[in-house]
Amino acid sequence: MMILSISIVFALLVTIGLPVLAGVWINKHLKVTWQVITLGALGYFIVQALFTLLYSGFAFLMKIETSQPLVDIDNLFHLVISIFITALLGMTLRWAGMKYLKMPLINLEAAYGIGLGFGGIESITRVGLPLLMTFFTMVRGINSQTSHLEPEIMAQLNELWKVSPWVPLAGSFERIAALVMHITITILVLEYFTSNNKLWLGAAVGLEVVINALILGLVYLGLPSVWLIPIAMLVTYGNLVLLHRLNAFKFSKPTPQSDTSA
Repeated sequence: MMILSISIVFALLVTIGLPVLAGVWINKHLKVTWQVITLGALGYFIVQALFTLLYSGFAFLMKIETSQPLVDIDNLFHLVISIFITALLGMTLRWAGMKYLKMPLINLEAAYGIGLGFGGIESITRVGLPLLMTFFTMVRGINSQTSHLEPEIMAQLNELWKVSPWVPLAGSFERIAALVMHITITILVLEYFTSNNKLWLGAAVGLEVVINALILGLVYLGLPSVWLIPIAMLVTYGNLVLLHRLNAFKFSKPTPQSDTSA
């Protein structure tokens, strides 16, 4: 129980604390405004809304039940489609924001802010907050005599305490990989504007498709959680190498952007 608790606390620090601290750091050191970071977060919610709309329509046309789990073998094709749609929407929204919003977004610092906002809010809302609420309930139900929870709920909580500590730990490393991936994707979109080469947009879509297909595919195949840790570390390393090749660590002298909220 203690080891699992430590693993969960570490996961909470990664999924909630890391995005917030990273946002504070780039705001202070790169002079990226919170408005730009918020735009990235807003972009994530827009992508999710559009994906839900498009996938529901696709599911209707294919005459399938959208409530079926994606891991069902009959829905493997739809899992692949969902990965592609999400990647395409994410790239398109980044491109549209940089092109049409009347803000200084076509620069390396802003790309970091957008990518961090996108990946950070995904980490917080999809993993961090649900895990926090679950852990709070688990701790609350440790003492069955004082928790006043129903027996069915207590039984579920007892099962949760039997979860391997590797599960939240693996999720932590996966979230780090996803956060770095979203930053890399945003910088690939930025490369389109600096080089006027549409292949960069295709690379942005392809990178997200490959990484998400790899991670979700391994989960689909039932790979033990412990093996996701080195895979996530390799994915993170690969993205960092790509960022280095793109000279994404050579920042210009920070100049404050026009936003009083920073």
